[in-house]
Amino acid sequence: MSYSRWSNSSWYSFYNVSGKLSLWYDMDHIIDFTYDEVTTMLEQEDKIPEFLKSVYECTEEEAIEAIQYMKYYAEDYDPKDGEEYNKELAELMQKLEGTKDES
Repeated sequence: MSYSRWSNSSWYSFYNVSGKLSLWYDMDHIIDFTYDEVTTMLEQEDKIPEFLKSVYECTEEEAIEAIQYMKYYAEDYDPKDGEEYNKELAELMQKLEGTKDES
């Protein structure tokens, strides 16, 4: 699920298949945050803009925009998402390995 895209924002932010928040500013600043990291930051929301500005080299306005995407992610988070994806991936890989052995 995408919260923002570079076509209409400075951020490309999305809930990735590992259950993390991908918060990308540009190709030199792509960071994936865990739910725990996001919620810990949101507990100190007043400190997030300075942190984001230092890590991403973004503006204050862009940092404030990113906080909204962090909030969306925290609301959407399901702890089983990454777990279920990894389980499905492991099953798929086992099937692929099985077909290699048969050939």
